[in-house]
Amino acid sequence: MSEPPQPPAPRSYLLLGPPDILHDLLNDFGEDGWACSADRWQAVITRPAGDQGPDPGAWPAEVTLQGIRTG
Repeated sequence: MSEPPQPPAPRSYLLLGPPDILHDLLNDFGEDGWACSADRWQAVITRPAGDQGPDPGAWPAEVTLQGIRTG
């Protein structure tokens, strides 16, 4: 007998930016059930286990004041 397939691990995203902005973002994501951690100019957010969300290619690779970079 084969075992049922395991659900994929929740996706994590690395965020880079000023600590005050990251703090605000982490509060928003935390309210929606995401796991969040931050250190200085970096933060990692991880989706809740039951929320796999859209295809990772649907998110931009980088968003800056100069514009949005995909892939």
